[in-house]
Amino acid sequence: MDEVDLRIVQLLEENGRISHEEISKLLHISRPAVHQRVAKLEKNGVIKGYRGIIDWRKLDQKLKVLIFVKARCQNFKELTAKIVNVQVPNVTIIECQRLAGEWCMMLKVRATASEDITNLIDEMVQYDEILETSTTFVLSTIYEDGWKEI
Repeated sequence: MDEVDLRIVQLLEENGRISHEEISKLLHISRPAVHQRVAKLEKNGVIKGYRGIIDWRKLDQKLKVLIFVKARCQNFKELTAKIVNVQVPNVTIIECQRLAGEWCMMLKVRATASEDITNLIDEMVQYDEILETSTTFVLSTIYEDGWKEI
């Protein structure tokens, strides 16, 4: 991977819908060269896919919450699968990170109301492996997934 590939990746991260034509103009290389490089980046798994950036407020899930989880279990992947598949109305688990340190896992969650978060936690703590949770409500997002809110 060279500097041109890195710049292509940065441009696609900023705008997943940017055309190969636009990239070619910005980087001063031919459109077919951009196409070949993007195809190679996709084939090698550098580019895993493309996605939309969601305005969760318009879906009435205005609350963003980080839930930290302490757990003790034999099979962490199995516990994680159970947690991320918990179904609670008006709640979307959008991210799950495994952590080193005091907490084992962090969930990034979107919800309509604080009661929905309570319902999610009530569901999660039914699992014997869950020892403790800590919940933090996000006040505002400045930078996330390559997208600046400022």
